Amino acid sequence: MRCHGHHRGHPILFTINQTGTEPHRLTLRRLVILLLMSDRYSDKRRELLTAGAEVMLAKGYNGTGIQEIVNRAGVPKGSFYNYFRSKEAFALAALEHLSDASRSVYEAALTDPGISPRQRLIDLFDRLISDHTASHGATRGCLVGKLCQEMAEVNPVIGDKVEYLSRHYAGAIARCLQEARSAGEIDADRDTDQLAEFIFNSWEGALMRMKASRSSQPLNAFREILATVLLR
Repeated sequence: MRCHGHHRGHPILFTINQTGTEPHRLTLRRLVILLLMSDRYSDKRRELLTAGAEVMLAKGYNGTGIQEIVNRAGVPKGSFYNYFRSKEAFALAALEHLSDASRSVYEAALTDPGISPRQRLIDLFDRLISDHTASHGATRGCLVGKLCQEMAEVNPVIGDKVEYLSRHYAGAIARCLQEARSAGEIDADRDTDQLAEFIFNSWEGALMRMKASRSSQPLNAFREILATVLLR
């Protein structure tokens, strides 16, 4: 008899004896092996995503080859297809991979009940600016923005993913702005969804200018306007 289970999100097939009582000893051993293999699969896939996403951030979708991804990750080229069916599938997974961390930062910063909603927004972008300048020297940019600019028009699948992630970021900002409006920190008649779209789009534009100028000045200008004009 075959049964299905899951370990860390990966399906696992295992067998029990036909009496329906205890599993065979060999089957338990195989199950342990499958669990270990599942962990190794997840770890190697994560290594490919982390390494390859950095290449794609630097060179774009069309400038990134599968050979370069596997070289950066230190795996054979044939192994790539054990984890991703195509470069497009990799790009979609890389967008999710990098966005998972960013979305966690957004959610943690914008929902902190101990800080006023207005200050949460300021603190969020202060942290993001620090990450992009101190940690990456004003060169890294954002994969969502990069693939939006390069691929959204020619690849609807990637374009849809970029739009989905962008709406998630803007939605998190809008929810914080709604709290700010309720607290009297912004005008009561302010359209918070529209303002959130403007803030997020301005941020993405500032990141593009940062990369072009290799300078933090566009990010600093964004932060100054955010603090003194948009949210006063």
